[in-house]
Amino acid sequence: MSVPTIDFGPFLHGTQEEKEAVAKELFDAASTVGFMMLKNFHSAIGGKEKVEEAFDKTKQFFQLPMEVKDRLAWQSPESNRGYVRQGRERVTQAITKEEVEALREQAPDYKETMEIGKDYDSVWPNMWPEEEFPEFKDWANGFFESCHLLHVEIMSALALGMGLGASFFDSMIDQKAHNLRLLNYPPVARKLIEGGGNRAGSHSDYGSVTLLFQDLVGGLEVQDKQGNFIPAVPVAETVVVNIGDLLQRWSNDVLKSTIHRVVLPSGDDKSETTPQRNSIAFFSNPNLHQMISCLPGTGEAKYEPVECEEYLVRRLTATYV
Repeated sequence: MSVPTIDFGPFLHGTQEEKEAVAKELFDAASTVGFMMLKNFHSAIGGKEKVEEAFDKTKQFFQLPMEVKDRLAWQSPESNRGYVRQGRERVTQAITKEEVEALREQAPDYKETMEIGKDYDSVWPNMWPEEEFPEFKDWANGFFESCHLLHVEIMSALALGMGLGASFFDSMIDQKAHNLRLLNYPPVARKLIEGGGNRAGSHSDYGSVTLLFQDLVGGLEVQDKQGNFIPAVPVAETVVVNIGDLLQRWSNDVLKSTIHRVVLPSGDDKSETTPQRNSIAFFSNPNLHQMISCLPGTGEAKYEPVECEEYLVRRLTATYV
């Protein structure tokens, strides 16, 4: 198994025939591997410089003093906003807090994150380092909106590839119930990772599709059908796209939400500490009150309908302390 690289440019700018050809490529990758890398996607988010700026701002945020970051601490799965200290989250397939606690003790995740939702949510506000990093808020809100636009195009392509029509999901994903996650994997003693820890443990994502912008350090691995983990070697100027659990459920298992993890990158580096790694994930979700039930043309339903928000809160509740 390998993660395919797909040219998304013809879907954004091509003829109807070219759009349908790209949509088929996306559907084939989503229904077999569950992962793909898209190139020539930048026009959907406003240009290549948007990604470069995103990595600059991410690094600047994590360089803030710990007392500033702790003031922005993540508080609840319902809001899913704020700063998450290293060791607080343990991503996993486990669904009970007891299982997650045991895994956290045995093999913690060596990373810190900043979680950002839509900023005009009247119930769950974002938290910002207003004084210490005043330009961060405007940048993050702008990049959130850019990622939403790319996500809409990807969902349109998947719908077209499934024979549902390109606009099928439009009214079900327009409330922007997403999370922008900035990630920092700081240098740690290599022996801790080699001793069973991970930069991010084995897990699948919870929502519809994830967009992952990663640097060239590497470490992302995708599980194949035999249970082996295959490196998803970074390809410059691509975005990694993978299917989440809700979209697999929504598609009645036609599309695949694949287990993945972040480990030490392969290579000959024998230094005592790991290299720093940064990535930016955009976890796309359906509208929170959207009922997730079997899509047309996918056969007899395998799952009971579930509300998007109910499912996400349940999964997040087990993930954090």
